[in-house]
Amino acid sequence: MAKRVRMYFFSLLAFLLFLTMASCSSDSADNQFPEKSIQLIVAFSPGAATDTQARIIAKYAQEYLGQELVIVNKPGGGGQVGWNSFASTAPDGYTLAAYNLPHIITQPLVSDTAFELDTFEPLVNWGGDPTVFAVPNNSDITSLEELIKKAEDTPGSITVGNAGMYVGQHLATLLLEDSAGIELESVPFQGAADAIASVLGGHTDVVSGNLSDIYRLGDEVIPLAIATEERHAFAPDIPTFSELGYPEVIMSTDRGIAAREGTPEEIIEKLEEAFMNILEDEDFLAEMEQAGADMLILNREEVIEDMQIRTETYHELLKSIGVMD
Repeated sequence: MAKRVRMYFFSLLAFLLFLTMASCSSDSADNQFPEKSIQLIVAFSPGAATDTQARIIAKYAQEYLGQELVIVNKPGGGGQVGWNSFASTAPDGYTLAAYNLPHIITQPLVSDTAFELDTFEPLVNWGGDPTVFAVPNNSDITSLEELIKKAEDTPGSITVGNAGMYVGQHLATLLLEDSAGIELESVPFQGAADAIASVLGGHTDVVSGNLSDIYRLGDEVIPLAIATEERHAFAPDIPTFSELGYPEVIMSTDRGIAAREGTPEEIIEKLEEAFMNILEDEDFLAEMEQAGADMLILNREEVIEDMQIRTETYHELLKSIGVMD
């Protein structure tokens, strides 16, 4: 009996020792993070606004993260291809995702996606990018008034390219249709770069795009209206939808970086601190301004609160324009 008790005691002791060593090993791994390069999934095409801005962030990663930040483009489905892929990654901090709002909130509400909003553990938000309607510089449409008049005369004849279904730019089109009582033909692409290429090539009539993209295009396009409450400092000559009679059309694409749900808190804290340091770097901010990127810097706590508010807002929006019951 005594022998059996001793064997039980030593077995229990060995088990507890194993748990302690495993815990220490895990803590040690978290403390040493990151020990290798980190991938950042960008769910849109190379050259689009999210990709352009993410690559500027990546330039500063080595200094603040101590490792390279590798951009991995996985375009398609208005971001769904990349974010569906992200949903199956290990929650170890070595694969992150650039998220876009409202996309990661609205798409699971209206589509069968592998990801939910809870898939993302937000680290920081880096920017906001208002939606702009623009046409090529040789278009016979030169104002929002002309676009609406043509849509009234020939419903469904005007094609409007965007970065994908139920992304911010698509929602802006739905809002304008509802507000103006017109019918437009939305054409979703794999990303903003493809939507811009289409309108410049004359394959679509209008692009519902990001201000940062339209800003970089210069005189290749004629901006018709911007979906902000007031005129934007980057492009003060672009009238707002609101001042043109459509105050309901307010929309932007906000961007940030998220870890996978279940990532250890210590790793999340390290990543948040490193990315916040990047976002406060003066050289980084100068590069983003040159790229026409409007900054909207939020820390993890602020992003979580913002996402909760937006979830309610977008749910009501989708109901109000007849997309959801």
